Amino acid sequence: MIRVLFFLLHLFLWLPLSVCALEHQDFTLDNGLRVILVREAKAPIFIAQIWYRVGSIDETDGKSGLAHMLEHMMFQGTPAIPAGEFHRRIAQQGGEDNAFTSYDATCYYIKLASDRAALALQLESDRMQHLSLLEESFRSENQVVQEERRSRTDADPNARFLEQLRKKAFGDHPYGRPIIGWMDDIQRLTTEDLRAWHRRYYAPNNAILVMVGDLELAAMAQQVRDAFAAIPAQAAPPVPLLPEPVAVDGPQRLLQTDRSVTLPLWYGAYPVPSWNSAQGEDVLALELLATILGDGSSSRLHQRLVLQDSLAVSTSAHYGGYARSWELFTLEATPTADGAAAALPRIEQVILEEVERISREPVSARELQRAKNSMIAQHVYSHDSIHALASAIGTLSSTGIPWQTVIEHYPERLEAVQASDVQRVAARYLRLERLTIGVLQP
Repeated sequence: MIRVLFFLLHLFLWLPLSVCALEHQDFTLDNGLRVILVREAKAPIFIAQIWYRVGSIDETDGKSGLAHMLEHMMFQGTPAIPAGEFHRRIAQQGGEDNAFTSYDATCYYIKLASDRAALALQLESDRMQHLSLLEESFRSENQVVQEERRSRTDADPNARFLEQLRKKAFGDHPYGRPIIGWMDDIQRLTTEDLRAWHRRYYAPNNAILVMVGDLELAAMAQQVRDAFAAIPAQAAPPVPLLPEPVAVDGPQRLLQTDRSVTLPLWYGAYPVPSWNSAQGEDVLALELLATILGDGSSSRLHQRLVLQDSLAVSTSAHYGGYARSWELFTLEATPTADGAAAALPRIEQVILEEVERISREPVSARELQRAKNSMIAQHVYSHDSIHALASAIGTLSSTGIPWQTVIEHYPERLEAVQASDVQRVAARYLRLERLTIGVLQP
């Protein structure tokens, strides 16, 4: 016990130095490009991430997969830097580069030694302005994306199941579309679709440059201006309509069977608010609720379903509140091999009992503090690398959330959440009429 208390004391004493005192510059160029520079001199390297505030949420029906398709095409060259040359130049300097698309944003990153920043800025500046988008390259890359969908989603029963569950839970909301896109839509995309998408969204006034590492901030700020200041701003892109998910007369259900599945999977999903919704003040209480219900061996679902009743081999709860619109609060359980199918009704009953109990009875002070300690520790460790820290800053900033409020002031904000807040959000959002239940079974 003394060693545990010493660890927690050490954690809270160390926290202000590691998380709450980031040396940084946060400014916006005249053309609208926001720049966030953070000095983290653990090693003589840096990461540069450019976040375009456009993701699959900005697509329209019939054009799903556009954001992800353009992510692929951003590596297909410009007049000055032919296809393949971007990656070759980074690799030649011992660096790495890649990209990813999310529901809310598209991010491109480069990791290099600290004295190679000019190369990263030059490459990103060039493709922001001069992307080639040739027909031949598009046809080839479109086939790559189709194969990616086949291998990662269509051939994976779990991925297919979760894709359909998300669609059912969100209904007509844009978050119900898959990021990679529906196969029919991918096959119908054209180079003109991509050109229009690039013109509309890939402009400095719709982008955020995040750089974290061993940087001299003043000198780096000037290098950024030299690389990007001359790029003209474009008209502000359209803002998607993001309605609040309509409560279903639930619980609604999805049942999928698949011969390649060996054990069933029970899944429950509730639409809940994020930071950017009118109920954004509930985010931390919902995070605590997920931790108490299903995070780790001390959580309520693990204690009952795995340890006490031996009905499940694993349980979990997930919630991410830092999005542009509402998100899903999910609960998951995998039955034990013995009598797996027969155990599903009992597993569902236990999960719903625990949800109802936490909405009726406040959690104890000890259980609440244990959850807070776990979350603060995870928060600290999650920003231990420059890549993770840059990604957190970029994710928050690209969705319109003040990154310092979340990253630097997370512990004190979390400590302010009371047991009554956790009980209130459980009663408000985890209601049967809002629930979508999915079962995947052999």
